[in-house]
Amino acid sequence: MSHTVIRSKMRKTRLLMDDPIISRHVPETDWFSATSLHRMLRKYSTVYIKPDIGRKGNGVIRVRKINDSESEISYRQTSVRCATKNVVSQLQKIQNSERQYIIQRGIDLATYHSRPFDVRVVLQKPLNRWHLSWVSAKVAPHKDAVVTNVAKGAQDVTITKTLRKLDQRLNVYRVLQELIDVSYQTAQILGAKFPLKIVGLDMAIDKRGKIWFIEANTKPDFRGLRSLDPKQYKRYITAKRLIR
Repeated sequence: MSHTVIRSKMRKTRLLMDDPIISRHVPETDWFSATSLHRMLRKYSTVYIKPDIGRKGNGVIRVRKINDSESEISYRQTSVRCATKNVVSQLQKIQNSERQYIIQRGIDLATYHSRPFDVRVVLQKPLNRWHLSWVSAKVAPHKDAVVTNVAKGAQDVTITKTLRKLDQRLNVYRVLQELIDVSYQTAQILGAKFPLKIVGLDMAIDKRGKIWFIEANTKPDFRGLRSLDPKQYKRYITAKRLIR
């Protein structure tokens, strides 16, 4: 079986939303439209709008409710406030009209030194079984950052260091165990549908310690990670050679 790169975020996310067990860890996600935006803003304080096909946090927009009638739109290094009823028209000025977008419930991420982070989890399938190759945190450059992509200034930090110094009081052992369990289940579901040999998962821990799936990358980038954790990097290279 050869590896296939699946670029559409919605194709991968919808598959997980349809699973009765793992769906509990998937934030509500839909195709972006005026209807889906207003529906989700009635339910959630924050939503993210992302290109269905895109990498490195490019084109990601955050919409956050300030009160019942006003919202804040944040993208790149810019934030603007507007009446919630005008959010769609404001977004049209930002979005690329030739691209499809998805909308996803925002997660109240756990923080490390007051900065939100998500978790990079990489699994490989060298001998017809998924193996965990890598786990590390991606810590946002500041507390109000829109994304936690390293390409947008986030910092790679070892997962042990991050969990030891969380701003929240969580059961670190339980959180890490659930993170790994959910990641394995996610890889198995995706691998049963798509011909995959490697998958990079963006996972999240919220302030209450719940684990969330954010998105899956079927061509994860390992640049710069060798020096962060040589032992984990060696595990990744060994599995990569077995796959070949």
